[in-house]
Amino acid sequence: MSPELNELRDSARAVLSGAGVAADEARAWPSLVELGWLMVATPEESGGLGQGLAGACAIYTEMGRALATAPYTSAMLALDAVQQSAREDRDAWIERMMAGEYVAASLADASLTVSSGAVNGDMAAVPSADKATHFLVLSDAHIALVPREADGVTVNARQTWDKTRRLFDVGLNNAKLSPDLVLAEGAVAANLAERIRAHRDFALAADAVGGAASILDITVEYLKTRSQYGRPLAMFQALKHRCADLKAAATAAEALLFGALDRVEADTEVGALALLGKKAKHFACATYAAITEESVQLHGGIGMTSEHPCHLYLKRALLNQHLGRAGNYEVDIAAGALRG
Repeated sequence: MSPELNELRDSARAVLSGAGVAADEARAWPSLVELGWLMVATPEESGGLGQGLAGACAIYTEMGRALATAPYTSAMLALDAVQQSAREDRDAWIERMMAGEYVAASLADASLTVSSGAVNGDMAAVPSADKATHFLVLSDAHIALVPREADGVTVNARQTWDKTRRLFDVGLNNAKLSPDLVLAEGAVAANLAERIRAHRDFALAADAVGGAASILDITVEYLKTRSQYGRPLAMFQALKHRCADLKAAATAAEALLFGALDRVEADTEVGALALLGKKAKHFACATYAAITEESVQLHGGIGMTSEHPCHLYLKRALLNQHLGRAGNYEVDIAAGALRG
């Protein structure tokens, strides 16, 4: 990373570590707004800091490290969609959103249909939807903002094992699309939707890279202090080898992520961007899940308790694998690209 991004990452780490693991959302959101983190990826000409996707991923990594509860990723996806639109009032919307007005986006693909100016379907995994003023409707034919209070919009909490994020299902039953809130249509919408999905994949990859690094650090520190047969567990050769393997995997995931981000700067074609995001997301999330599972084992009995943060990392890691497009979708796409 560049010196600017390293400085940004270090600053975010200091703030988030001071707040503690899985800090309360009600306090975290005002803090990140005040610190200007919502401005990171927005170009300077629109009032932002101009650090692009790489800058956003520096923050996403630290949010993952701290198991941050604030809906930062969701807000950034919606902000990116508005920024990429050609609306005349775009800058006014950007200013409102960077100031803390929360427009929520789903962290999973949704099957939405738009007909006669109304949208139907369901959006799953929408973080903190109860606090949003609008929702980002993302389809290959239409991209728009829908007010939370609009007719036909329902918001229902979804209970998950991951207690570091509050996720909701948003139902859209013949919800009218206001022409004033449409961001893109037709081929332009399809292109923009693919870019936003790629942004989401990079965000999940960065969250996984940060979380994997954090739980591995916690595990190594535990092995240094926990003794068996009069010796710290960190002195046992077999455990050293296991930790070394985990460190190598975590480093590889981080290298793939930031290597992909470097390539994004050189190639902004949407197909290339989407493929890079899918690869980074799959490898980082699979690595995160593997490291958290090993970390629970290396902690022994205490790793199974609700008092220890191991389970928080494990549950977030497993959920990350199912956000975006679950299953082997990324693997199939990457394999197809290699064959092609």
